[in-house]
Amino acid sequence: MKTIILTLTIAMIGLMSPAQEKKDLTVSIAAGVLTSPYYLNDMAKGFYSVDFNYYLSRRHILSANFNSGRHEYFDDVLSNTAGSVKSNGTNAKALYQTFSILYKYNFLRNNVFSGNIGTGAGIMTHTQEYPYAENNASYNRQSSWTDLVFPVRLEFDYKLSNHFQIGVIGGFFIHPDYPVLAYYAGPRFSYLLK
Repeated sequence: MKTIILTLTIAMIGLMSPAQEKKDLTVSIAAGVLTSPYYLNDMAKGFYSVDFNYYLSRRHILSANFNSGRHEYFDDVLSNTAGSVKSNGTNAKALYQTFSILYKYNFLRNNVFSGNIGTGAGIMTHTQEYPYAENNASYNRQSSWTDLVFPVRLEFDYKLSNHFQIGVIGGFFIHPDYPVLAYYAGPRFSYLLK
């Protein structure tokens, strides 16, 4: 009986395999600017991002993403000193490092252009560096926390060849305690493994 079930299972998989859509994996790198609407006197700085996109079907994509970015701002919450203010009105730095899993829907796809929109869940480590005074000494102090965030992403790509694409990405991170913690946007370069 086990042999019959095993044979039928292998036969069904063999018959269904030609009907299944081809699976592709895309590796992408991006860089650009990151900013935060939550902080005072926010000054945008850079980010970089690495994506691994697995095409479940023609329109559905599962993506693993690492995003690291930073910006400068004026800290009046954690800092206990008004000193060390730069000419651009900032005195602190914020660093975001996020690993996310996203579901993306391919809403535009033709021979040259593609467009995806996606969302998911991720783990973000948020580190702040700010001036602090204690015992007649002033120094920079760090504060860090790790929490759940919900990334939202919009992407457009232009196909250069069968394997290479260039495009732009934009997105933001939603955190339960902040409406939107960070915005980012920039160009990206992708390689399609077939």
